[in-house]
Amino acid sequence: MSILGALGLGWESWPWDLPADAAAEQRKGYDIRAAKAITWQAVPFNAFPQEGLFGHERDWFITNDIAFFSTMDGESLILVQNTWHGFPDPPEWGLASRPSNRNDVRWAQWGFFPNIPKKWYVPGES
Repeated sequence: MSILGALGLGWESWPWDLPADAAAEQRKGYDIRAAKAITWQAVPFNAFPQEGLFGHERDWFITNDIAFFSTMDGESLILVQNTWHGFPDPPEWGLASRPSNRNDVRWAQWGFFPNIPKKWYVPGES
């Protein structure tokens, strides 16, 4: 993790104390996805699908502060909007993904970050 990450001012690994080599790989994964033009959808908490989303029930999204989701390039993506954020808590946003239609695969975390990448469209965010 960088000094900026430690101060809550930039990208931060997930978890924050990830070893440096694993954090570098996580950052690489974030950078790849941050460069894509991703259109996000708000999690429909008031009309949540009975069959769930990505194999998860509504409560899982609430418990994990997941506010948005998308599918792109063969990946299911979730965008966390942390209720508590800023130093000493993680930055506001977090990203995770896994292969589409693979509910048996664990989510890969791509870190926390304070600002939405410029190429992403997140409803209600500028």
